[in-house]
Amino acid sequence: MRKTRSSNDYMVQEFIGQWDDEGVFVYQAFNREIADWALMHQKFGGPNFNPTRMTWFKPSLAWMLYRAGYGRKPNQQKILKIKLSHEDLATILSQCYCTIHGEKGLKMKGEGRVQWDPSRDLYSARDGVPRKLSGLRAIQIGVSGSLSEFYAGSPLSIEDVTELAHRVAKAHGQASPKLVKDMMDELDLPEERTYYPRCERDVLIRLGMMPGETAKSIAQIGFPSVKKS
Repeated sequence: MRKTRSSNDYMVQEFIGQWDDEGVFVYQAFNREIADWALMHQKFGGPNFNPTRMTWFKPSLAWMLYRAGYGRKPNQQKILKIKLSHEDLATILSQCYCTIHGEKGLKMKGEGRVQWDPSRDLYSARDGVPRKLSGLRAIQIGVSGSLSEFYAGSPLSIEDVTELAHRVAKAHGQASPKLVKDMMDELDLPEERTYYPRCERDVLIRLGMMPGETAKSIAQIGFPSVKKS
């Protein structure tokens, strides 16, 4: 199992996602009207989209499925896979600050937020949702104001992966672990791996991806207990 990197006796967070030479993939869930407009125009906009409100995207498909109920929650019926260039993602992250539970002073800085929430497993489920992983965190990125407007016009591509989400839900709903595995093996799932954002060192420190006070603060939070399988 992948381990969170450790440095100076505390954990340093890892950005895990699917990426290639051109860019990085992230996920968002929307209502049908916003999603259909985005798919048609390959950017975000239209009469139902507010380009300045806080919006969150995630490089972890499992976390997106957890958050959107596999695309079945109200106003999250369509799950989109968005590709951002390395440069545009670095621009967004450079304007983000880390939101840490209990650290109120960090919550209101800038137009970008980063949260590190307990990771979810794409390949197994518990209680009807992707299973929580012990000791690992996944990054969530939130943007508002002009940074949200920048993000809205940045996609290199936008793809509808709602059908994939529904097929994962069907697999996760099976009672037999072997049947879950067999059904998941039939799916075209993303290969998510460690990614190093092309940001300046001070940005990575501020967001907890290099040793510093943010990484220490996140490590001190600990993790909620995870049920044994």
